Amino acid sequence: MAGQVAFGKYYFPREKDENRIWRRLKRGSHLLLLAPRRVGKTSLLRHLESQPKEGYVFLYNIVQSCPSVHEYYKCIIDNLFRSEFTNKLSKLTQWSTEKLNDLKTSIKGLNISEAGIEFANQEQLLTHHDLKAVLEKIKINQKLIIVIDEFPDVLEKIHTEHGQAAAEQFLAGCRELVQEPSLDQNIQFIFTGSIGLDSLVNKLNLSDLINVLMTVTVTPLTTEKALTFIDFVSTEDKENLLLSNEIKLYLLERLGWFMPYYIETLVLSVEDHCCENDITCPSQQDIDIAYEQLFTQNYLSNFNHWAERLNRLEKSEQRFAYESLNHIAAHGEITLSDLHNIKASPTNAAVNTSYVIDCLKHDGYIFENGDDAFEFTSPMLKEWWRRHAAR
Repeated sequence: MAGQVAFGKYYFPREKDENRIWRRLKRGSHLLLLAPRRVGKTSLLRHLESQPKEGYVFLYNIVQSCPSVHEYYKCIIDNLFRSEFTNKLSKLTQWSTEKLNDLKTSIKGLNISEAGIEFANQEQLLTHHDLKAVLEKIKINQKLIIVIDEFPDVLEKIHTEHGQAAAEQFLAGCRELVQEPSLDQNIQFIFTGSIGLDSLVNKLNLSDLINVLMTVTVTPLTTEKALTFIDFVSTEDKENLLLSNEIKLYLLERLGWFMPYYIETLVLSVEDHCCENDITCPSQQDIDIAYEQLFTQNYLSNFNHWAERLNRLEKSEQRFAYESLNHIAAHGEITLSDLHNIKASPTNAAVNTSYVIDCLKHDGYIFENGDDAFEFTSPMLKEWWRRHAAR
């Protein structure tokens, strides 16, 4: 289903993006995967975890809900000791029970079981030094790839709740782990999130603490791959629905941005329209009707998160983002001159406009069109914004 993480047979191969990541990993790089929401980055990472190349083992961590440094490292260390991962290590290294118990004693004062981490001292707080102690005990003839999904959310929460110094200290600890010589030969990190980490650290004046990471991106599908994806998301209910190549191309033309989530969203709407009206060979008019159907009340949940997502910005930043997106929805693009005029408003005088625009780019709202102007990445998103958000 559109918007959910795709596993196994439900995962659509993204060879171009997968191969780009593998090339970087084979060079020993630590990665920063930049990708906006709903483009399939988590499905891609979980696929790499479940189907690693020989000589690699992955540990996937979703840290979005971690509000502090302690909770962040607790989450990762918890996952290191869960049976799903320790069983992988046992198969790879034929670990004895004694060796696994030795790993569990790498942090003093902790009792580790399937239920998770328990502290002898309830005031004990985990840091990067504790994760380092555990990782140094993992001696395997494999490269361990530690994936940290939604990492920027943690940094943002730490900065909001604990201040600039805490955010700087947290990033410095992460950098220390990435550069630790005792881990360098066996451990690599992939940091990712739908908030642009580079934008956030620039705002916090901490960009020097992530410059050790190599940036990779998730790209839209080519036309050929997008056509294949339309067939891939066909359901059993659609077995009597015949989409000609001409109609598939027209469907893609309406979309404009070939990310799987958007393609599947429109395909499902086409299915609904055709199945409910006994149509087996949809025409361009049927594609148009299905497209319009996406902006009705029953389908709004596909887009509402785009407005909700801006709530993480400060109030003044939200206002500037809305004014900028409303301008694009009304005029098709926004130029640097237009942005300057919006910035000139007294209510926007204190806004870090470069940061807001970077957020909108990295979160997938807009892209720079090459003419010193910005447009919506997706015509579908633009139309929804014009009808439902630009108020």
